[in-house]
Amino acid sequence: MVGVCRLWVRFASLGAVACVAIACGSTRREGFVEESSPTSPGGGGAALADAGGDSSFGACATSSHEAALVPAALLVALDKSGTMAQANKYRFAQQAIVQAIDQGAFDSLSLGILGFPSSRVQAPACLFGLIDQVDCGVSALPHVPLALAGPKKSNEPGGVRNEIYKWLANASPNPGDGDGNPTYAALESAISALQAWPARGKRVALYITDGGASCASVTNRAGYTDGNGCNDWEHPSAIVDLLTRAHGDAQAPVNTFVVGVPGADSHGESVNVPPYSVRLALSAYAWAGSPETADPACTGKTFTKTNTDPQTACHFDMTRGNYSVQALVDAIAQIRGRLLGCEYELPPAPEGETLDRGRVNVELSGVGAAGPLFKRGKPSDTCDDCWDYTGDGKIVLLGKACEDVKSSPTAKVQIVVGCSTRVR
Repeated sequence: MVGVCRLWVRFASLGAVACVAIACGSTRREGFVEESSPTSPGGGGAALADAGGDSSFGACATSSHEAALVPAALLVALDKSGTMAQANKYRFAQQAIVQAIDQGAFDSLSLGILGFPSSRVQAPACLFGLIDQVDCGVSALPHVPLALAGPKKSNEPGGVRNEIYKWLANASPNPGDGDGNPTYAALESAISALQAWPARGKRVALYITDGGASCASVTNRAGYTDGNGCNDWEHPSAIVDLLTRAHGDAQAPVNTFVVGVPGADSHGESVNVPPYSVRLALSAYAWAGSPETADPACTGKTFTKTNTDPQTACHFDMTRGNYSVQALVDAIAQIRGRLLGCEYELPPAPEGETLDRGRVNVELSGVGAAGPLFKRGKPSDTCDDCWDYTGDGKIVLLGKACEDVKSSPTAKVQIVVGCSTRVR
C-alpha cells in the first residue's frame, strides 16, 4: 500500500475545509483512465501537494490535490459619508474587512473596494447658490480594482489584500455630518465593475452603510424632500429596480448583500433623515439583490413608504446593539459561504489521462452527519446526505450536507478519487 498524502484547505471563519485525494506513486493512477477512454474528463486546476489526513476509503486514495473553489469576485461598496466617522462605525468596518478577507477562504476570490462619496460635485439649484458643491461624487472605477487574492495577506506587499489595506488606512469619512450618501451611483459603479470582470463565476457586491440614500437632487431621478427643501432623499424603489436588474442579468448576474450599521435604523423622525423606515429600505435592497440567499422567512421583501420596520429583516441588520468588528467579520464570512460554500472543482488528471467519474466519492467530518456521502442517483432525488455534479462538471453538496459545511466551524469535506462511487 502506498502512503496517503492529504491537503486540507480551510475556508474562512466558517472553518470548512476541502481535500481531493487521488492515487499517486505509480504510472497508472487508480481513478484515472487513458485519454482514449470514453470516460468523462474532470475539470479543475490545483497543484499537487503533501498534507496529513485520513479517509474511510483507505487504500483507494493514495495521493491528494488541493480542491479548488469555484471562481468568484467580491467588491465592497463602503459608505464613507460624514456620519460613518461617529461611534466607531468606520473604524470597525476597516478592521472587519481586512480581518475577513485575510482568511484563506478568500484566496480563490477576486477582491476590490469602492468608497463613496469620493468627490464633490456641483450643488443642485435648490440650494440657490448658498454652497457651490456637495459630497455626492462617486468614482466610475473601484478604488482598488478587482484582482485575484491568491495567498498574499494584507501585510504582504504585492497583493490585492495589501492594496485594500492601504486604501482603508488612508481613506476616511468625509468631514461633517452631511447626508451625502450617493448609494445609487455607488451601487451602479460597483455593478458595472463586477460585470466587467472577465472570469466566469459568481459576482458579489457587498454594500455597507449607516443610513438612507441621498443625492437624488443632483440627478434626474425623483427624490423625497430633505431639510434643505431639496428632493434629495433617493426613492428606494429606484435602487430596488437597479439591484433587481443586476441580479437578473442574463450574461453577468450580480448578487448584492446589504449590511446596515448603527444609524441605518431611522424612521423619518425629522427632515434630516429619510421619511421612511431605513431598515425596510435596506431589507428590500437585500431581497432584490440576492433573494436566493436571503432568509425566506424575512418580512421586508418589498419597499413601501412607511415608518414601520420589518419584523424580520432580509439584510444584515447591525443596528440593535450587535455591531462590532467580529460581527461584521462573521457577516462577510456568511456571505461568502451562502454563495460559494458547497461547490468544488474536480482535480486535474495527469497528462495523457482523464478522470474516471465512476471512482469519485465525497465524505464529511467535523459535523453531525459525518462520514461518506452518497452520490444522488438521479436529479429528482431529494436527500440530505448526497452530492452530485453540476451542469459544468463541478461537485456540489446537497441539502443538509451543504448547510452543515457552511455553518460548522469544524466541518471538513474530502473528495476522494480511486474508489467506486457510492450511489444512493
